[in-house]
Amino acid sequence: MQQTAPPKDEWTNKELMLKITEVPDENDPYHYHKLSDADEIRLVTIKPGKWTDPISCELACHSLDVDDITEYSTLSYAWGSPRVAENIILEGRTWPVTVNLANALLFLRDHEKPVKMWIDALCIDQSNLKERGKQVQLMKDIYSGGTQVVVYLGDGKNHRPKRLSEHHIISKAPTQQHFYNDERDGVHLEEFWAELSASAMPSLPMNDGSKRPRIRSRHLSSTFHMFCLLRVLGDEVLTSDLVDRMRKLTAMDPSCDLLGTMVETLRCMLLNPWWQRIWVVQEMIVSRVAVVRCGTVTCPWDMFIAAASSLSSSSVDMSTIFRPDSIKVLQYFCRQVLSFRDLHNQWKKNFGAPMLTLLQDFSARRATDERDKVFALLGLASHSQRFLALASYEDSVADVYRATAVELIRRGHSLEIWHGDLARKNRRDLASWVPDWSAVYDEGDRQRAQRGGSEKGERSSAWKLTVVQSEGGYWKFVAEGMTLLLHWINENPQERKLPKRMEEEFDSYHRLLNITCLDFYRRRGANALVTTVERIQELCINLKAHCSWGSAYEDLAKHPSISAFGRSAAFYREVKSKSEVGQVTPNMDSESRDDFWFGKDTAAWLDRMVIRYETVTFRTPKSETAIQHHFRWELDESRWYPDGRRRKSFLSMESMPLGTVRHVGERIFSWDDRDSAFSTISKWVSYYEKMSGYHRVKLAKTLLGETNLTETLQSTAEVDGVGDESHRDTVEALLLEWLDHVLERHDFPDDANMKPLNEALVLATTGRVMFALNDSTLGLGPGSMTVGDEVMMLPGTSSPIVLRFRLPERDESLEGPAYAVVGDCYLDPSSSDEKKKLPNPWPGWLPETIMPIELKKYWERRRIYLF
Repeated sequence: MQQTAPPKDEWTNKELMLKITEVPDENDPYHYHKLSDADEIRLVTIKPGKWTDPISCELACHSLDVDDITEYSTLSYAWGSPRVAENIILEGRTWPVTVNLANALLFLRDHEKPVKMWIDALCIDQSNLKERGKQVQLMKDIYSGGTQVVVYLGDGKNHRPKRLSEHHIISKAPTQQHFYNDERDGVHLEEFWAELSASAMPSLPMNDGSKRPRIRSRHLSSTFHMFCLLRVLGDEVLTSDLVDRMRKLTAMDPSCDLLGTMVETLRCMLLNPWWQRIWVVQEMIVSRVAVVRCGTVTCPWDMFIAAASSLSSSSVDMSTIFRPDSIKVLQYFCRQVLSFRDLHNQWKKNFGAPMLTLLQDFSARRATDERDKVFALLGLASHSQRFLALASYEDSVADVYRATAVELIRRGHSLEIWHGDLARKNRRDLASWVPDWSAVYDEGDRQRAQRGGSEKGERSSAWKLTVVQSEGGYWKFVAEGMTLLLHWINENPQERKLPKRMEEEFDSYHRLLNITCLDFYRRRGANALVTTVERIQELCINLKAHCSWGSAYEDLAKHPSISAFGRSAAFYREVKSKSEVGQVTPNMDSESRDDFWFGKDTAAWLDRMVIRYETVTFRTPKSETAIQHHFRWELDESRWYPDGRRRKSFLSMESMPLGTVRHVGERIFSWDDRDSAFSTISKWVSYYEKMSGYHRVKLAKTLLGETNLTETLQSTAEVDGVGDESHRDTVEALLLEWLDHVLERHDFPDDANMKPLNEALVLATTGRVMFALNDSTLGLGPGSMTVGDEVMMLPGTSSPIVLRFRLPERDESLEGPAYAVVGDCYLDPSSSDEKKKLPNPWPGWLPETIMPIELKKYWERRRIYLF
């Protein structure tokens, strides 16, 4: 049988970076500059030289410790194509770098004094995967520790960088021009005004014998003039002066477009790949000061911010001096620059940003290595989500993306990473429940995920999830839940009691711990585990003393507290490779023994754990070789891997089914084409009008999706106090009027009271389809959903989840149905049954093993497996 090639996960020097030939250590420039400490980096010094001299650099180690006062700058640039290289001299040896880096070194070199910098391609041994991973973890400290970051945006003349030989045609170094965004720029501005005025050439005879001036603009196309224009636009007084001058020039020659020539130079600068790189986000946000370098022209990044801020809020009508094409370029410039400013302010205010928000906001940015779509943002995450240990280039892309998903679930105690359409994947080696962080996140999904709503927040607080990654963690979780329950009962022991018939369950559980766990842990010397399990046995005895409630189980099951009783953890297990699996030996210390992989007896329990307001998620390892190697002394491998085949990674959790999809409408891709969007909505309505139980108000509310009508309409005059019961009719009348207008005229109403509804419709439907369940419940869901998909409530998410049934493979022995995750959806809440509402649980929780089987049949949950 022909074997298929494995997916290209791994970083390969051949494809993604310059191919550096294997050389002996004595010829390796990093051989004499090994990094010893965890906070140590290398700095590169660009030696002084003339314009045509070869570029020569040397390395030196530097500690990020506060006592080291060495000053250095950092470089933010686009690597460029690795397939075309230039040679420089590094540590006295010829060393290949990309053409773009060679250009940056050429323009940054001083002809008199050395320049000390941190440059990733030179300061990190790119062939050393471990070093790369460790240095990535220091990236935030590297850029925040530098005196400034230099943003290199090309030579200012060419979209693609020139070879050094082309620059050396000019024997003399070009003149450097510096902007400061203050009064020191006066000389440059005087030159700019003079050249702008000189653009009006002497009058020339026309064909009809008359004379008129001709405007020349070609000489205003340099990078210098473009920077002058940005400097002017960032100052209100200078902008007014520019408007007056341009009106006079336009009156002389209406066909002239002097500013358009400069904006075209700006457009070329915006085409530099730097603006799309994922790494520049962190480089710009954490740095103290940023300086822009474009060829021979330098300016502070604040000059860009001033221009963008002024253009975005200027009272001057820019259309009077700029043509439409130029305005589009300036608007794009503003969005790019202000996005950095806003994130920088948010990052400083909140000491970080949510990792999931970062992944969604910057999904469109590019990375040479797809792992960097995650690694480049780790340093910006808030402290609680800064899982820098994940940064390892020794892991495949799929492993990194999966580990990121698990960490976000574990730290966020939720499944909010499933917001949107999970079918939007570029990679085919990811489980359905693992988002493809390399794929561009749909803008509609991003806005809906980050906007949220009060209703979603309330629902998410009722059913949460916790991840446990080891046997020690599992037993600590059980002890924590039983302890909380005991403390709560002890606060009012006369009224807070457990069912009397649970006495025998606590006794049975106490004996089971002796047989299945304690004997095994004692033989292995796992003292920490023994202590925790003995604590659980003590809790069993104490809780048994409170089992005095004599009601029948049928009555207990109907009690809100009992029906909500119980909570479990989210279990996660991963084995990456045989070499990384720690073996349990008698010589292991107690801390290591407390981190067993889930053993045979515990794993049998995991398959029976109940999901209530915390859930169980369980993932098998991806390598049967590794797990067998780890458990060879204890496990029967055939039980876990029949016929020697391995299981795929999966999540196992309890679910609450809401219904099966019976109809799916067309998708609204975008509201840019309004006619198409309104036509699709009309098709949705025409179908659902024929359904039994059709209700027009429910349809209008479904079209508005997750919008909170109380908050949306309370500011309007007609429905002031819409939250009161007496105003319900007013709200419904407004909804029906709005819906009639949308369906009849295929346009949005101009009424100010209905403007919030128009905005809510666009937000709720972009990229989505309308669907109906088998009980006629309406909803909005991901564009990839189909008839036959199932909608369920899962723990840790504020929205229902769309799942697609899949047949288990021959070697999969599952205790429930298997599904693929499609994405989240909105479901009309008014159609949900009262029984689907989640009651308030008691504090604390018990493992399912303790709970009597008579109670379990009353729990409306079922276990599913997600692949």
